[in-house]
Amino acid sequence: MDGLDPVGEYARDAFGIPYLYPYQRLVIANVLDAIEADADNGPVNQVVILPTGAGKSLCFQLPAALCPGPTLVVYPLLGLMADQAARLAAVGVTATVLKGGMTIPERESAFRDIGSGKARVIISNPETVGVPRVLELLKHASVFHFVVDEAHCVAEWGDGFRPAYLRLGDAIRSIAPRIVTAFTATASPPILARVSELLFTDRPYLLVSGAPDRPNIRYEVRPALSMRRALLTAVSGMPRPAIVFAPSRPGVQILAEDLRASIPGIDARFYHAGLEKAEKTTIETWFMSSRDGVLCSTCAYGLGMDKANIRTVIHFGPPSSVEAYLQESGRAGRDGNQAFAVMLRKATPGDFRAGSVTATPAQSSGVVASSADARKAIAQSRARIMEAYATGDYGCRRRFLLKGLGYDDADAVSCSSCDDCEGFAMRTAPGSREIASLARIHARRFTAREAASFLICEPGSPARRHRGALVGWNRDEVEEGIATAASIGLIRVRTRQPWKGRIASARITRTRARTPTQSGKTSSSSISSVDAAGASFAFFGSLKERLSRRRSSPRQGSAT
Repeated sequence: MDGLDPVGEYARDAFGIPYLYPYQRLVIANVLDAIEADADNGPVNQVVILPTGAGKSLCFQLPAALCPGPTLVVYPLLGLMADQAARLAAVGVTATVLKGGMTIPERESAFRDIGSGKARVIISNPETVGVPRVLELLKHASVFHFVVDEAHCVAEWGDGFRPAYLRLGDAIRSIAPRIVTAFTATASPPILARVSELLFTDRPYLLVSGAPDRPNIRYEVRPALSMRRALLTAVSGMPRPAIVFAPSRPGVQILAEDLRASIPGIDARFYHAGLEKAEKTTIETWFMSSRDGVLCSTCAYGLGMDKANIRTVIHFGPPSSVEAYLQESGRAGRDGNQAFAVMLRKATPGDFRAGSVTATPAQSSGVVASSADARKAIAQSRARIMEAYATGDYGCRRRFLLKGLGYDDADAVSCSSCDDCEGFAMRTAPGSREIASLARIHARRFTAREAASFLICEPGSPARRHRGALVGWNRDEVEEGIATAASIGLIRVRTRQPWKGRIASARITRTRARTPTQSGKTSSSSISSVDAAGASFAFFGSLKERLSRRRSSPRQGSAT
């Protein structure tokens, strides 16, 4: 490496990387510059925000062999740890994994590698780093670079089910590295403030941020009266491989089973954190090599999983935040080719009101109080921003998401593709017109079940206007659509005799719903709140019952 660009030459020779992006060079330079920094001033802190697929891992992999001490990398998931160890071994960088459940020989071997300085990279997770014996070992290992990957988990999980994240700051101060780097693909100002509070104790940090836009991803939102039909339509019509994200473990299993039962020849499987390790490995291996598979998953799949050719990511209801949505939708198109992000959401009353008010993704000031109430208010505000994305009338999807991240230049971004900018945004759910017309023209004539038979033109249904208007749907989908239409006030189901149980038209009055504001409270707009998990509860219940009637649930490994 005697040329003018030794770092670039090392990237080519050791990692097979033909060139480094400017932001990668900047992050690597900050790490190497810390060698000469005054240790008495405490560690150099930096936050690196780069979109998925932008090469964040190389920013700490490459300098690991050049730094005077080992690099400690903290990951949120065991799958990421194993994947990173394999990648480092492939390029000749010695890595040691510290995790729970190791045998005594495995643990002692790892301790020897760390104590002797053989391990250039130490891979672990928050819980293991906090174990007293491990922490004591790391204190004497002369760790040079402390890396927190997927750093948004510090804020999103630390205050919930992963309290070990809250203690990472204490571990950093105990280990005393020369530089600390927090990597993430998405972080709004409140998330950045919380990460800084927990990791850096609000000390200054360097910020390296690339444009969070993924121009090769097309964004789309589809309202639905029948979420089941919306999913089958999306999976049937969108390119694969595909991921379907849903909020619950039982939900993803039910969705995978229904896809296999409903779409001939489809290879659909499910994934969540509750699977046994062997089954997780089997599913991960299958999906990594699959060219047309569909994986139904909770948020457990995605972080750091580097499958480049995912063509479509479908969300079965809005996730908890813009950060979560961009993290998960960003799994698509990592090869740079055209990809699609489709959100399915329940229809709302606001879909049928004229003159809806524009929604704006407001951000908090970034000042985060330490109280649990303040953090809860921020989480609720972030969820409302995501609801506004799902249900609002605001124009470009891409710019809305970027504004939701606090990206200052969002208005200057040229949208390469989203359903609104292309003029194809779906304003009302499929089946809405047909169900509303039936309720108006045949008021008090049909029960929901009779209406479903009539709309799909089942034998024996009366020959009247609108018979067969939803041919192609099945009975369960129409009944789900009718139930949703009644719940949002599009139609009525009479509750008193003599018309009890029969459907009729309903006049939707123009009211004001609520939208997030600067303070995290709400103000009037035409957007209605959507609780994705709650809205899907009845769907999953009825679908599970129908699947059990059809046949006993097959083992997912038997899918072809």
